[in-house]
Amino acid sequence: MWYVIWTSTGSERKTCEAVSSKVKRAFVPTKTVSKKTEGKWSETEKPLFPGYLFADTDDIDALSTFLWKMEGFGKILDTERKIYPIYGDEEEFVERLYEKGGSFDLSTGYIEGDKIVITSGPLKGMEGLIRKIDRHKRTAYLRLSFFDREIMTSVGLEITEKK
Repeated sequence: MWYVIWTSTGSERKTCEAVSSKVKRAFVPTKTVSKKTEGKWSETEKPLFPGYLFADTDDIDALSTFLWKMEGFGKILDTERKIYPIYGDEEEFVERLYEKGGSFDLSTGYIEGDKIVITSGPLKGMEGLIRKIDRHKRTAYLRLSFFDREIMTSVGLEITEKK
């Protein structure tokens, strides 16, 4: 079962490496974004959810004990000291992201009327999650239900045309 682990922003990879030997699978979700510098576009990779990593384990008690002993670690995302796993659509999203190497690559699409059509990339079939796009920054803003709350995140999206 997948769990979300909170750690300080910037130490996601370090915590993930430490956790990897204690779980079946672990990863830090990333996103590829386009950035314009000195008039030229380049791609860079950033955390999709800064400060979070995901771990798949059948023994959450052992993982929890390991994490609480780890220096500099944040906490397992919880409420009232109960650990909540990722369920349903959230688990499907995490599994899909893991299968793609943990990276949310750039997507490509076009606008037809007031509808966004994704032609390639991880956003294909997930158009309903898009709440806003910024064509100049080549960014789509998504609203996701995660951790029992609504979360906004941004991912790379290039709109090739408007029909």
